[in-house]
Amino acid sequence: MSGRQPFAGEPRAVVVLPVSDPTLGGERELLELEPAAFEAELGTTVELSSVDPGAGARWLLCLDEEHDGPASIEHDVEARLIVSRAADVGGLFESMNLLRTAGRRGGRVHAVDCADVGEAIDRVVEEVADTYPSFGLRGLDWAEICERHVERARSADEPLVAFQEWLAELQDGHTWVWPPMANLPYAVLVDDVAKFVRVREETVAHAEGVRSGWELTEIDGAPVDARGWLPRAAAPPHARALIAGRRLLAGPPGVTRTLTARAPSGAQVTWSEAPTSTPPGDVVTWMRLDTGTGYVGIAAWSAGHGVERAVDAAFDQLRACDRLVLDLRGNPGGNLVLASATRARFLREQTVLGSIRYGVGGGELSDSFPLVGEPGPREERWERDLIVLTDSLTFSSSEDFLLGLQGLDHVLVVGQPSGGGSGRARALRLLPGMTLTISTALTYDRTGHCVEGSGIPVDVRASGSDEEVLALAMTL
Repeated sequence: MSGRQPFAGEPRAVVVLPVSDPTLGGERELLELEPAAFEAELGTTVELSSVDPGAGARWLLCLDEEHDGPASIEHDVEARLIVSRAADVGGLFESMNLLRTAGRRGGRVHAVDCADVGEAIDRVVEEVADTYPSFGLRGLDWAEICERHVERARSADEPLVAFQEWLAELQDGHTWVWPPMANLPYAVLVDDVAKFVRVREETVAHAEGVRSGWELTEIDGAPVDARGWLPRAAAPPHARALIAGRRLLAGPPGVTRTLTARAPSGAQVTWSEAPTSTPPGDVVTWMRLDTGTGYVGIAAWSAGHGVERAVDAAFDQLRACDRLVLDLRGNPGGNLVLASATRARFLREQTVLGSIRYGVGGGELSDSFPLVGEPGPREERWERDLIVLTDSLTFSSSEDFLLGLQGLDHVLVVGQPSGGGSGRARALRLLPGMTLTISTALTYDRTGHCVEGSGIPVDVRASGSDEEVLALAMTL
């Protein structure tokens, strides 16, 4: 049984939503946003429906609160039927990530952890080979990479570190092995040492006196091994130093970490802080700058944190400004639907944003699907010029936001190229407490430039402190 496009040749397929929750807990919008993802995976056009037609190619999403056991998926080739079963919406999405696995193996596949390191190694080898879309783009030989890492992973005292170093060779911020983790709200550049490059005013470290240029010297009482994080940090080369710093600071959600930083003068500060899933303070901030330019900062595309309402309020207060600076530096992504809806505020007409190709198994790519954006309602739009500030921590859904805006006459992108990973990651269980994620798609801008690996280009390159980059943007 082939895992590639199980309904290829069918006139269409129906994805049947659960009757008890046809909105999928509000996540149906995500499925509707890019129907090409279904078309590439299944091999035919797809319709979402709450009614089971009872025949033909279809994928049933069965939500049953009394479902006993892990989420599962089964592909019946003769019946032209795929069935996902789970007790909750999260389980349904987890089962959907197993479609390709079911295609390779046949029968029913359950969302379960690997029994041991050996099984985890096999899962990484097989699933990455059958999913990752960027081997050709990056000139990578997966068999050769595995040959160097498999035995190291098998004998490692810390399998997590070995798996992370293995996957980091793919140079992709969405393709990695993750423990449960959240982030501290700083940008730290890792080289021979770990140095703060962004300490915003609303943070604990700023209140303690830490500033850009200080060195992070200890975490939880242990000296910082800055260089030890570089081979573990999955990222394109241009983003690796900042991504390594982000991973260095991360930890279990809500578990307090103690950090020590040293100033260039030699003064030291120690403070305690717990990583969280959202940045401190308001996710959206805005002000009118002295120049009369409007400023809006969006720290993350966090659903449920009032981003849309805050942008509405910002636009209302800044409407008289001649232009707007939108600061996405350090925005790691988040909700794709929210990012796409916000992008629509800056479009003035139907716009070809770029295109996307999906991995369809075995290193092969689907045909190219156009990505087209529609402008939002006129009363919600920003009708004047826009300057967007980016850096290599501007990542994932933030790059989807930028796709198609960069290059428009009324938009200027200033700073450093974005992180280079819009991704559309597939998530799979590995060992207990570890999740394997694998990118599934390559995104291109309207000129054919691939976002993966190199990021969204900037119109004006700028480096330095946040204040220096903003000051430069004001002169443009």
